[in-house]
Amino acid sequence: MKAQTNLSLIEEKYKRLDSISYMGKLERSIAQSSFLKFKERNKSNINEIYDEIMGGINGYTVKFVLRVDIDTTSLKTGNYLRVKDSVMLFDLYCHDEKLNPRYFVSFENNNLEDFGTNYPILSAKYAKQLKSGIKQVLKKNPKYIVDCTYLSNTILYVKDEKLYVYRVIQKEVYELDDYVAKFKDSKAFYVSY
Repeated sequence: MKAQTNLSLIEEKYKRLDSISYMGKLERSIAQSSFLKFKERNKSNINEIYDEIMGGINGYTVKFVLRVDIDTTSLKTGNYLRVKDSVMLFDLYCHDEKLNPRYFVSFENNNLEDFGTNYPILSAKYAKQLKSGIKQVLKKNPKYIVDCTYLSNTILYVKDEKLYVYRVIQKEVYELDDYVAKFKDSKAFYVSY
């Protein structure tokens, strides 16, 4: 049996995406997150967070961003991207008509991880560069946007049936396989910002 290519994996996950159903699962994710955080499900808090998120994304274009990981043992195969088995596979990037990123919603293991106007990153300087990078990727009118935590300082996207990597700080673009071949042995390959 032939392994699934990186691009076909992404295509499959986006084909299965039902955006209306996905947004409907948001409240369940909030409830699960609040239970894990506070050891109780307070309907008032859940509704407040849900309303805040819906108000935050209202009026903006929502992009569903697939989260992937890398199987480092398969880097030479061309089939190294992996998707965790999860209900909430996609983060939400919201932008205005000028492609300025305005609101983010991120998930981890089916739980609401973070949301708001700033992407959840430790460095304020990098957060600003990341927003600029997202805008540059949006200007390319990609078919899909992909986030890979393992590949720090990057935004992955699909355009013209090819998978690209945009390096945020350096403002460089590579095809994914070329990027991995060039940087997989460098110290910065897995460094997070």
